[in-house]
Amino acid sequence: MSKAQGKNGASRVLGSKAFAAISAVEGLKLGRDSRARLDRLRSSGLGGEERRSAVREAYRSARTSK
Repeated sequence: MSKAQGKNGASRVLGSKAFAAISAVEGLKLGRDSRARLDRLRSSGLGGEERRSAVREAYRSARTSK
């Protein structure tokens, strides 16, 4: 999820559907592996912080293996 500024200047969390819609307008798409990873993480029952940590680790591992 991503934080956005509300009308009163307070931040709020965008849900995955809203974030996907904004990304689509900007021409951004998830790759097949990323989509599968997110689907697995959503169904795993992990909390938000654990899911974010798993995604960060996946990208960290991918960058160091190149």
